[in-house]
Amino acid sequence: MMTLTNKILLIEPIGFAFNQETAIDNKFQNDIPHANTVNEFKLFRNKLVDNGIQVITFTPPDELTPDAVFPNNWFSTFPDGQFFIYPMKTLSRRKEKRIDFISEIGKQYQSRTDLSFFENELKYLEGTGSLVMDHVNKVAFAAISERTDLKVIEAWKLLLGYRCIIFDCNDKNGAPVYHTNVILSLTTEHAIICLECIQEKDRIKISEELVNTGRKLIEITIDQMNNFCGNCIALKNNLGQQLLIMSERAKLNFTLEQIKLLNEYSLVVSSPLNEIETIGGGSARCMIAELF
Repeated sequence: MMTLTNKILLIEPIGFAFNQETAIDNKFQNDIPHANTVNEFKLFRNKLVDNGIQVITFTPPDELTPDAVFPNNWFSTFPDGQFFIYPMKTLSRRKEKRIDFISEIGKQYQSRTDLSFFENELKYLEGTGSLVMDHVNKVAFAAISERTDLKVIEAWKLLLGYRCIIFDCNDKNGAPVYHTNVILSLTTEHAIICLECIQEKDRIKISEELVNTGRKLIEITIDQMNNFCGNCIALKNNLGQQLLIMSERAKLNFTLEQIKLLNEYSLVVSSPLNEIETIGGGSARCMIAELF
């Protein structure tokens, strides 16, 4: 089982641009001309609304936050009413943690915890980018990188009482994959995972942990990961049906058999996000902040 929400936050891509700071360790980013990111965002939001998702949209007031379209990294909410704010690696991304946004979102949660002080120690944990969470089993999965630090994970675990399964993973060039949520996505019944990029010493451990949560593995290749097949998110619509949200690019790069398996329990919902993915290095899951 898995706790799903039908209420989410999206942030419009005002001032969206290639971010030199984050591109240092986000190998998915590419500096290309762009013109249609606002259009992509509107299509994506409308597709979610049309499929029964309650969407709250915020608009950044300026052009100083090129990655604001990815709010899931600086905060997350929990089914028990908790609201967490996370330490971000780059200065440009820390600016996304606006007081007005925090006040508006946080007012509906009974407790608020801010881990931003770890930024002073140069230690980071970038929300549901760093942590792929299973709230029912109180377990999270975390791939260690410059944005996912062991010390912060330990503090997070103590505060929430979750277990955390830690592992190492690398891309084709041997560099750490910048966020866990590009190699692992969870639905109620499945775990979409790129075992190929996980270091061999950790593969059995991760597979067993996922199977023990009652999920069947859907293995994707590094090439599929690079096309954001691992960056999906399960939500529920207003009828209680499970939706699996992904980009059009991701859907086209799953095999027909994999899509068939996913559709057994979820309605796959996709939308074109090519420019946002190519320039920002994140996809559908990165754009969605769940509001439990």
